Amino acid sequence: MTSADFRAAIEEILELPPDSLQDSDSRDSIPTWTSLADVKIVTFVASEFGVEPDPELMEAQTFGELVKALEEKRLISA
Repeated sequence: MTSADFRAAIEEILELPPDSLQDSDSRDSIPTWTSLADVKIVTFVASEFGVEPDPELMEAQTFGELVKALEEKRLISA
């Protein structure tokens, strides 16, 4: 999966328009990024990549940090 594909999936989870999610976006800047959305994101990562999210993924404060953590684990590509 590419980072663009991942971004599109997260935009859908967060109910955002296509191509609107920025790396700097966080729970504080997106009203729909709630604890329920966190659960949906964790579930998506687990089902899509077959891995249990680790603390690094869970502690990501921005979308960009989440992407970086997944890229470092070679789960998504630029």
